[in-house]
Amino acid sequence: MPPVLHLADRRSPAFEPARLAVDVACAGDSITGWNNFGPARDWPCRTYPEFLATLCEPQGLIVGDGGIAGEVSLNGVDQVRDYLRLFPNARYFVVGYGTNDLGLWPDVEETSPRVIENLGRMAGLIREAGRRPILLNVPPANGSMFPRAIAEQLRCHRAYHNGRLGCFCRDADIPLVDLNPVLRDEHFADELHPNDDGAKIIAGEVYRVLRDIAGIAG
Repeated sequence: MPPVLHLADRRSPAFEPARLAVDVACAGDSITGWNNFGPARDWPCRTYPEFLATLCEPQGLIVGDGGIAGEVSLNGVDQVRDYLRLFPNARYFVVGYGTNDLGLWPDVEETSPRVIENLGRMAGLIREAGRRPILLNVPPANGSMFPRAIAEQLRCHRAYHNGRLGCFCRDADIPLVDLNPVLRDEHFADELHPNDDGAKIIAGEVYRVLRDIAGIAG
């Protein structure tokens, strides 16, 4: 599998030259990466950038993984700003936040607009830098791990938020990766985090959108 440049290796000597080669920078919470847990070999779950790198390899595109477990969308604004400097030659930024916001502040009618505002700020920063943003919506939870009433509430909250995020992206002409139709309970390692199969599915959906906007054949 082709290497992914992980933010966890930021202090290593190899990181400095490698960061200049990154074409696709991924920012987000633990759906994207666990860089605050140390080297990728110590992460609880593999994440989609690892599998995205395999899909991008034939095109010569290098993937950077800046995911931070536990992060919320407000912090993502500064992270994206940092990654724009860190990966100065990256043409595409894949950004996914919101799962932790909805978990910490479950009043979705108040939380969703804040998440969308923050994602809009991130997309604006990316566009101002002359790069292309791609947003992820909030993936489903593993309903089998929750009591039925809670599972239904989680489903409703995600549907509410993702519907509004979809409208925002259409109005702002921002590509959006819709994860809900493609992920099922069996694609999760625990309540919220995809297993290898789930991460591969996310990577495939991201690559499909990336291929469309980059004009990649095949």
